[in-house]
Parts: sequence; structure tokens; C-alpha cells
Amino acid sequence: MKVSFPHMGYLNIPVTNMLTSLGVEVVETPPITKNTIDLGSLYSPEGVCLPYKMTLGNFLECMDRGADTFVSVCGAGKCRLGFYNAIQKIQLSKRKNIQFYAIDTNNLFRSLYRFLRKTVPHAGHMDILKQLAMAVKSLQALDTINDAKSRYGARSLTPDNIVDIANASMKNFGKCRTFHDIYSTRNDILELLQLFQTDTGLEPPKVALVGELYLLLEPYVNHYIEDVLVKQGVEVKKFVYTGEWVYANTLLSGLGLYSEEKAYQKQAKPYLNHHVGGDGLKSVGTALWCAQNGYAGVIHIYPFGCMPEVVAQYALKNIASDFNLPLLSLSIDEHSSDVGILTRVEAFVDCIKRRKLES
Repeated sequence: MKVSFPHMGYLNIPVTNMLTSLGVEVVETPPITKNTIDLGSLYSPEGVCLPYKMTLGNFLECMDRGADTFVSVCGAGKCRLGFYNAIQKIQLSKRKNIQFYAIDTNNLFRSLYRFLRKTVPHAGHMDILKQLAMAVKSLQALDTINDAKSRYGARSLTPDNIVDIANASMKNFGKCRTFHDIYSTRNDILELLQLFQTDTGLEPPKVALVGELYLLLEPYVNHYIEDVLVKQGVEVKKFVYTGEWVYANTLLSGLGLYSEEKAYQKQAKPYLNHHVGGDGLKSVGTALWCAQNGYAGVIHIYPFGCMPEVVAQYALKNIASDFNLPLLSLSIDEHSSDVGILTRVEAFVDCIKRRKLES
């Protein structure tokens, strides 16, 4: 059995570590390139959204590297994500005899545990729980590094150094074998970032990134927008982090202490009063909170044709109008170019910086 799963930000680091520690042979997904997009698009249904094409491209590349077991996610209420696994399994099975596991996001902990029990039946109950806990802690530590990159980089005279150090150091978490290793690695990286911090003494404008989960978390697909903003002296807040999401949807949700829909349904009122699928409700609720808490602007990023985010966009425009808040909407597909995205982002940053000077 050779297991593979899609690439999404730094998720692959702790997940690969978890699986290999339990004795699973992992075929690591190579970094996303234009070939990934082209390959996924070639074998995807017409009109399907970009995340489907990207994840299928990941699977096809890993299949060529020998993978025969694929892991994806599904879940009711998650837009077309709930159907990815069924369609992708059919497409992959045409090329090779495979196994396909779908992790249910509505029962994340239970689904993950069942998958690991099937994949590594020799592993003990406590070993699985320990590795799951370590993966969550690693993701939370990576979230902290990512947040520090934005905070320190936006206030630095040399933001490029901060961004490069943070991005390069994240792979160090793949070597962690104990909880102490995770905390030690996190603290060492934070100290290194602080050493390279050269505070300008100015408070940078804050911009929120909202939108569809996959596009927010995978830098290649969103054209490295977070790093671009930080290098232009903007502090970025995504409100969607992998570790935070996994922790909330495993431990807290399992204990009945968290419901993502309920958490954002109240926050999004009166601009959106019900769940519209995907991350639409979260996008609106987050943007409204930012408008009420002094953010300089909001960037809404989503896959072309994503209906939940298209619905959310109308509410976001009303929020932007009512609160006089700059809003940039970026609809991304496989034809989007770095130059086109960069030009629009630079113009947006110029706008919010002029507003800050005039205020």
C-alpha cells in the first residue's frame, strides 16, 4: 500500500509525518506546477471548479510515482466538495486498480480514526491517538509561524527575509517525533524571525483574506497573495488556518463545543441569514467582523464558478458599501495569471495606503 493525498499549503508536512510514524508508506505529492493544473484539467468534467482539477492533478502525478491508495475529503453541505471523491475515484480507477478513502469533514475525528485503523491495523489505539494529536499540534505550530510571518514581515524594513525564512523553516516540522520537538522547533523559528525583524515603527494596514478554503490555504493556487501583501507592508489575517480548522472540527466538535455553521450564522447577520454551502457564510461573517474592527480592506478570493462564494459576494458588496470598506474580489481559474493578479493586488494596496495617509 502506497498512500497519497492532495497538496494544500503546509498540510502535507504533519500528515506525512503522522502516516510514516505509524508505518505507512507515503508517496509525497510533488509541489504544484503548471503540469499539475494541465493534467487535472485534461481529465476533469467541463465546468468543474479549480480545487477539483488541482487535487485530481495531484492524484495523477502521484499515481505515476507508484501510489495506489488515495485519500481525500467529503462532507454534506460542503458544495461540490462532497462529490469529489466519487468522481475522482471513477477517473483514477480507469487507469489503475486503486483504493480510495474519503474523510468526512462532518465527522472528522471519527473518520480519520477509522481510516488509520484500516490502513495500519497493527497500530495500537494509543499510538493512533498520539500521532493524531501530534499532527494537530504541528499544524497549530505552523499556523503560529505563518501568523508571525505576516506580523513581523509587515513591520520590517526587509520583509523578503522574514517571508523566506518562515517559508523555508516550515519543513523542519517534518522531523518532529515528540511534542517537545514541536514546541522547540516552533520557538526556534519564532526567535529567528524576531532576530531578522527590523521594526519600521509604523503600524501597517490590516487586510483580511476571506473566501474558499482551498484557495486560501494553497499558495500556488492563490498566486502567493499572502506573501505578496506582506512584502508590500500589509499585515494579513486569513481567519482560516489548517490547524485551527482541524482542532475545531475534531476535538471541539466531538465534544459538542463547536459548530462552524452556528458560529458564523450569528456573525453574518443581517447580511446573510442562512447557510449557503461551502465557506460562503464564513466569508460574510468574517468580512463583517473586520469592517467593525478597523481593518483597512478585505480581499475575497474564490474559484471561478463557486456558487456559495458568488452568493457571498453580493453580501460582501453591501458590507463594503455600508462601511466604506475597500473590497477586492478575485475569481481564480486555471487561466489566471500571476501578472493579472499582482497588478490588481498592487492597485488595491495603493488604495488602502492612500486612505490610511488621508485619515
